[in-house]
Amino acid sequence: MMKSRLVCCLLILTALVACSKKSSPPAVSGIPAARPFHDLRELPGTIADITLTSNTVRIDEITARRILKSVGSDGNIFVLDDSDQRIQNLQEGQTLFLENIAVQKVLAVAKKDKLMIVGTDYASLTDFIQQGRLKWDAPVNFGSLYAREGSSNPAINPKSMPLWIPASTVYAAGTQLSYSGKVDDWDTTISVTPGANRLDLAIKVSRSYQGMSVMVSSKGYVKDFVSSADVQISPGSIDNFSYYAKNLNGEMNVDYAATRGEGDAAGIDKPNIKLPPLAKIPMPIAGIPFMLTISANLILKPGFGAKKEAASGSFHFTYSGDEGFQVKAGSPQSSGSVDGSGSFDRITTASLAPHAILIGMAAPKITLSLGPGSAIDVLKEAFPSQMADSLADFLAKSAAGKWAKKKIDPSFKTDASASVQTVAVGTMTAAGSLSMVPCKLTRLLLEFKGGADVYLLGMKGADKEVVFAKREFVTRQPDTNACGDK
Repeated sequence: MMKSRLVCCLLILTALVACSKKSSPPAVSGIPAARPFHDLRELPGTIADITLTSNTVRIDEITARRILKSVGSDGNIFVLDDSDQRIQNLQEGQTLFLENIAVQKVLAVAKKDKLMIVGTDYASLTDFIQQGRLKWDAPVNFGSLYAREGSSNPAINPKSMPLWIPASTVYAAGTQLSYSGKVDDWDTTISVTPGANRLDLAIKVSRSYQGMSVMVSSKGYVKDFVSSADVQISPGSIDNFSYYAKNLNGEMNVDYAATRGEGDAAGIDKPNIKLPPLAKIPMPIAGIPFMLTISANLILKPGFGAKKEAASGSFHFTYSGDEGFQVKAGSPQSSGSVDGSGSFDRITTASLAPHAILIGMAAPKITLSLGPGSAIDVLKEAFPSQMADSLADFLAKSAAGKWAKKKIDPSFKTDASASVQTVAVGTMTAAGSLSMVPCKLTRLLLEFKGGADVYLLGMKGADKEVVFAKREFVTRQPDTNACGDK
């Protein structure tokens, strides 16, 4: 029974914590974006030598700021006035490049009075770049990126910040930024505190469901690191794509508690929690509005065999090194070196029957994205969504149903992105006090992985993902084979 529970939990983790690209979009974060890099070309060693496709309509940022009136709440409808000839002539199938705001494929265009309503899809790099190279090594220094205006930081020029970043997103280093609300029926509280050389993280989620109560509290940090990318594009294809988080170091400490009372539920019906972003850092280069996002995903899966049972405990894990991958000729491969360690620190159970609990945490997940989904709260502050949302039906009818059909496609909710992540899976199984041998078996699996999706690379087929390394740490009480294999 213990083994079957564990296998079931691991299968669920594989399906849910793998951060599926086709799930619903993440909740908008109440945590503001960091001050952006003005342009990555200001950093030493950066290369931005590209030629745009003939099908790309490029609008400079000053003009885009003037004519863009609204961005839909899902980031896929853009409303612009028709004062610019390029917008008047915009057609389905082209790529709309609004400097430092968005790069989107045009699905449908409709005119209403003096407004142009544009329905869009995510653009891959090859949709708007004919050939060239993008390369950078950008230091992510949390203290300076979240510093007050006027602080010294050579990567940030307050007077020439991208116009679409509202000034209200500037906070002092050391100031705690927080989010509190419901995420998939879970009460969620998040706080991040940027410091001199790291970002401190605190996450707490809890939920009660038909007599079942679950709580997880996690604290830790991620230190300053270097975000690195190298993209080489020839006509119609990506010759090389590499993405790294260099000198990545951090740790997480996790406490959990689960109880089952007199209710019918032996488990939680919504175990997967895709948390709002912990940090967002705009990284524009040559007008291309890349966004670096640091996030975390959770899965909580308790399973009790009887009523009036409880389990609690804690574990921790650390990670260090370079997390990165490379895609050449469509094939991904690991690149860099990363390692980690971890263990369960405390286990407490009160149960007569066999029971198990699984806690999976993908933290940190560091994502480089191109679509507006990761920056939608920032965009909505600069270009409110009410107008675009109100014109969605008009666009659907005017475009002969094409927009409406595309809108309900689940894959349409995906950002074009590349990411690296550290995934920790903690499982505890216990035989119960009535067992002949009251065993407790814990496993902590660390997996380091990364990949890029088809939307960013413009390659047909499945997303490109690779596992860099795995580490497993097992303990059993008592330490005998009767309690399961190590």
